[in-house]
Amino acid sequence: MSIKGGSSQSVIMQSLDIISNARKAIEVEPDNPDAHFQYARLLEHEGRLEDAGTEYLKAGEMKTDFADAYVCYANLLCRIGRYNDAETHYKKAICIAPRSYFARFSYAVMLEVMKRFEEAEDEYIAAASISTGI
Repeated sequence: MSIKGGSSQSVIMQSLDIISNARKAIEVEPDNPDAHFQYARLLEHEGRLEDAGTEYLKAGEMKTDFADAYVCYANLLCRIGRYNDAETHYKKAICIAPRSYFARFSYAVMLEVMKRFEEAEDEYIAAASISTGI
């Protein structure tokens, strides 16, 4: 059984439709942080990083305990080499949710990339202790 893919034009149109529908969800529920977060993820996937960053921050501002929004924003900042800004947002996420494996592990990866190995090791250990329940 073979699987035949659609044309690249079809895939692009589907992607634009998905983004358009996500945008409509925000128009219907402009105060829904989850809608902004999901829209940001779609925008990031499409390479619209500045727009995605704006949406991640909106989600975090609307829902003050939305640590994942800050982690995703920090990850985006790392992708474009803005490590100092990323660190600020990782720390904010960890402050909001100190037992977030996602926040701790993501922060550790950034610290390792920055060659701050001792700090990275501490964060990896913190993440592992969350994962194992230690």
